[in-house]
Amino acid sequence: MLKTLAKFLIAAILIGWLINSGKLDLTLVKRLISDSNNWIYASLLFIFQVSLSSVRWRLILKTKSKEYLPYRKLIGLTWIGQFFNTFLPGAVTGDLIKLVYAKDLDPKLPKTFLVMSVFIDRILGLVGLIFLTGIFTLVNYQEMIALSPKMKTLLPFNAILFLGSLVFLVSLFLPKKPRELILFLCEKVPVIGAKLKKTFEQVWLIGKNKKSIILAILISLVLQYGNIWVFWLVTEPFLEVSVPIGQLFTFIPIGLISIAVPISPAGLGVGHLIFDELFKLVNIKGGASLFNLYFIIIVCSNLIGIFPYLFSKKHDLSETSEFEGLEDSKD
Repeated sequence: MLKTLAKFLIAAILIGWLINSGKLDLTLVKRLISDSNNWIYASLLFIFQVSLSSVRWRLILKTKSKEYLPYRKLIGLTWIGQFFNTFLPGAVTGDLIKLVYAKDLDPKLPKTFLVMSVFIDRILGLVGLIFLTGIFTLVNYQEMIALSPKMKTLLPFNAILFLGSLVFLVSLFLPKKPRELILFLCEKVPVIGAKLKKTFEQVWLIGKNKKSIILAILISLVLQYGNIWVFWLVTEPFLEVSVPIGQLFTFIPIGLISIAVPISPAGLGVGHLIFDELFKLVNIKGGASLFNLYFIIIVCSNLIGIFPYLFSKKHDLSETSEFEGLEDSKD
């Protein structure tokens, strides 16, 4: 409870400061709705993305499950997770609530595997985002430097992330001996070594089905490309400087990765501040206001998750305790 209250307090302080300093213009929301239909297209695209992401999760679950997993059910569970991740911030996340319902689809699936399936699903999504960021950084490097010399500080960081994603993708298909060496080296890493080793073990377990993992990565690329399109659709009418969508990939993903850290509910306040600074790199003021358009589209769209929740078999939310801490389990 204290952590949740602290998150809301941080968000409220940041939003208040951004409004008082003139960095956050809330009237842009009204203009977006009244001046164009882009918000409709962005909402529909986001809804499609969330539904498609359930296919990626199904591919991961099917590496261990022998049961038929209905797409309709998994789409509903994905939306339930989206809803609770947005509107129930705190220790009980939407992912854990989603797993409580997923347990009904195949009771034979170990709880540890279910937890890791969501974790790996998120990792593959992140890898897809970083991979696209690296590709577009290489393609647009000269244009971005010409647009703003400030980008020189960010583009090398993108390159490092890109190389990291390549290493991860290559590691998925390594033979046994190199895998054992990597696990040995992971054990030597301070603080995160044990979790890093556990993650690689689980990924390789799932990665035995190479077709599934390759298809999941391709889906991640499609989803992340669509996500930047959502951002571009709602912000393009208000950009002071014309920025093609390909160039957005050089700095928008860094902001999206940053708000994934649960400092505030759904990135409220923190995301606004980060994007205000990111847009300054390309000489655009009002980055907080631009991110706010994307933020409202996502939050409002996630309300859809209340419907599959209301029409699903009811579970006590305390059942999420069965899954807490299982990412560290050896079972």
